[in-house]
Amino acid sequence: MKHNARPGQSSGYNVRSAKRRKKNDRRKIFVITCLLICLLCLILDIVLIPKLFSGKKTAKESSSTNTSTVATDGSEISASDSSSVPGDTTAPSEAKATRAQTVDAATRAANLETLKTNVADYLNKQSGRYGVYYINMANGETMAYKETQPIVAASSIKIAYNTYLYEKAASGELSLDEKIIYNAAKYPEGDFESGTGSIQTQADGTEFTLKEVSHLSITISDNCGTNMVLRRLGGEDAVNNNYMKTISSVVDYRQKVTYTDYTGAEKTGMRRTSAIDLAKYAEHLYRDHEENPAAFQPLIDDLCNTEYSWGVPAGVPGDIKVAHKIGLYPDLGTYNDIGIVFASEDYVLCVMTESGSGEQAKKIISEVSRMVYEYVESNYA
Repeated sequence: MKHNARPGQSSGYNVRSAKRRKKNDRRKIFVITCLLICLLCLILDIVLIPKLFSGKKTAKESSSTNTSTVATDGSEISASDSSSVPGDTTAPSEAKATRAQTVDAATRAANLETLKTNVADYLNKQSGRYGVYYINMANGETMAYKETQPIVAASSIKIAYNTYLYEKAASGELSLDEKIIYNAAKYPEGDFESGTGSIQTQADGTEFTLKEVSHLSITISDNCGTNMVLRRLGGEDAVNNNYMKTISSVVDYRQKVTYTDYTGAEKTGMRRTSAIDLAKYAEHLYRDHEENPAAFQPLIDDLCNTEYSWGVPAGVPGDIKVAHKIGLYPDLGTYNDIGIVFASEDYVLCVMTESGSGEQAKKIISEVSRMVYEYVESNYA
């Protein structure tokens, strides 16, 4: 049999040579592909990746970065974009860092005036006495309705007491792990006070930590726990003079004040405050938490997890965190709430009521809260 082979070369040799060439070609393609992949990775690493992440900061960097916020007068106010939300002491809110106001300063100012008018119109139609004060934590804007008139503080004042306790703990003057013994004698000689709370059922001499009594003072509005906090702080007058009055004292909590109540009767007494005073105490806590979130987060968490769902939280969506402290004194017709709302812009809202009807009061606080929340959110896409 004859084979078609060139002179001096066998057909088997040609086959082996072709296979080697193909194998070498595949190796070259593989090597070139690997080189191209490496080159592409190098380009991404040197050029593209730094550009993609150049705008991102660490949590620590973000906490010290200010953004420019437009105030209602058209000026720019520097405001931190790193407000911590309840349960998060390290990272800023991504939503707040990326969302931008979608209305101009003039429109916002007009919307704020509309809010003020709507709140006033609504409350003027209600029977009773009311005080409202709103403070925006991002840009400092405020809205008020009869914010200075005296109204019984009730348990809303406990937000100031407990903030002062946490400030002393943060400064090292005391420890929240300290033990404190329940004195079952009637307040002010002891700690006992009837009403809300569970400590009143405990035996004389029961031991608690300061953190435990503060927790009960906030979450279930425990009167005995509050009195134990006050005892550790030196008493009501000491807290008022050394702390509350340094923040706001439009209505001095420990001075007797005379006014006309919701029934038209003249009243005289202490332990009255105003919407602006309570709002300022809450603002002070917010700033404390901004500066030292680790120290004040437990108090914020307690305020966000009270057993009371009425008040400011009832006027905002359920997924919005609200750190709030209610206060009620039915015998004097008082139902109040002071809250820090963690929304697109964090804000403080205090609504104080004196109407004689708990259900009416709760509905009114909820409605005012809804109006304010919708105003704040209307400034964003």
